[in-house]
Amino acid sequence: MLDEKILLLLDCNIYKYNYTKHCFQIRNYFKVNNDSLLEELKEILKILEENEVKYIIQKDNTIKITK
Repeated sequence: MLDEKILLLLDCNIYKYNYTKHCFQIRNYFKVNNDSLLEELKEILKILEENEVKYIIQKDNTIKITK
């Protein structure tokens, strides 16, 4: 589970944090261009790494927070 402090650092327009599954999921694939998706993905991963949060990226680009 992510700390509220970390969630406040993230400004997500494409991804949405799912509190029950502890992951970031893309809101709507049809309204996303690749450039904006990659930029937001990089920003999320950067913040997770800076805060030493472990994660895996799944096939559908979901970012699953691991323990």
